[in-house]
Amino acid sequence: MKIVVIGGVDSTALLIRKLHQHGYREVRVFAYAPANCSDVSGWSDVFGLANALGYNAIQFVKVIDCLDALTEFQPDWLFAVGLSQLIPESIIRMPRLGCVGFHPTKLPLGRGRAPIAWIVMDGVPAAATFFRITGGVDDGPIIEQEEVNVVPGDDASSVSTKVLDAMSKASDRLLRAIANGVPVCVDQDHRLATWYGRRTPDDGCIVWDNDAVKILKQIRSATNPHPGAFTFCGDEKIIIWKAEISCDPHKGVTGRVLSVGNEQSFVVQCGFGLIQIVKWSSKNWRPRVGQQLGFVAQIELSRVRERCSVLEAKIEELERRFAIGR
Repeated sequence: MKIVVIGGVDSTALLIRKLHQHGYREVRVFAYAPANCSDVSGWSDVFGLANALGYNAIQFVKVIDCLDALTEFQPDWLFAVGLSQLIPESIIRMPRLGCVGFHPTKLPLGRGRAPIAWIVMDGVPAAATFFRITGGVDDGPIIEQEEVNVVPGDDASSVSTKVLDAMSKASDRLLRAIANGVPVCVDQDHRLATWYGRRTPDDGCIVWDNDAVKILKQIRSATNPHPGAFTFCGDEKIIIWKAEISCDPHKGVTGRVLSVGNEQSFVVQCGFGLIQIVKWSSKNWRPRVGQQLGFVAQIELSRVRERCSVLEAKIEELERRFAIGR
């Protein structure tokens, strides 16, 4: 049986390992190779993995670039796992027995983009869901679904790990079903469908005027494998990876560092409540009591106007000298 896997993240790698474990040998891997791997949450070197397992692998940037090689291979099944690009109809129709996608939500709930981040923000269950790709967005019949319980302390990292564990179980069932014939599918109830919108790294920018609970959710949703929530102190960018609500008795100005712990953790005043930053990274910055995080719009605007005034004065002086020199 000929099987194709397209993707380039941790879930793609898990499926490739499962195919090898279940004895599938005629497998071809199309490995997503972005210009900057750090821009792809959870990116994994599936090209190297495929080669190590003895599978033929091809790298690509746009999925349409795979068309000729797919046509030549003539797969029975095609798995698109961890691929954010829409798959063209010409590829969906190609495999003899079907095209299978993967989504980490309890479909039909949570179709669309950035599901792990939204799951953490909303505190709703996740799931490892395999479904037939039919041309829409995450709307095809469900083949396998393993639910994942999300608890209040979960973040993007822990939810991703739980989803991979659930995916391992679901893929075992799916690959056994494929070996025995065509697996049974169940149509989604489209009346129950909900959608998640696109998120970008800029959505991790912390607004300290928000309450501590909202900021904590933002930090947890943006942490690994995502780029991280962030703030600034002057020109220094600080990436926040882990935090918790603080019961520190201090009270201060919103966005101000109120106390610093022995392990370089620090407490910040939010619009309502306090938050303790437990894990963070920055090139040069170190926390000190009294520092102001983020930007105060009126202050920053005043500084920009001052700098503009200085630059305008210098330009006028240069123009005057140039005119005299002529």
